[in-house]
Amino acid sequence: MLKPQSEKAVTNERECPHIVEFAVATDELDFQLSRRIIDFHKLRYIETPHGRRVVRGNQMYYRWCFSDLATACDFVEQFGGELPY
Repeated sequence: MLKPQSEKAVTNERECPHIVEFAVATDELDFQLSRRIIDFHKLRYIETPHGRRVVRGNQMYYRWCFSDLATACDFVEQFGGELPY
């Protein structure tokens, strides 16, 4: 059974299918980057739905979920990351 936090992340990924994966060096985001990401969402009047954290090899990825492809692409352009699908 998934933990409640994981269930929410899976739901976010299902409801907002345009997922951006962002590689991080540690288990936490840099404070300044986190603030910029929050501001990105506030300026667009959208929530900040997170997906699951994914580990491939030795690299951890945070996932953000978007309902539309254009916003996901704007996020990638501003912060990096990639659309894995």
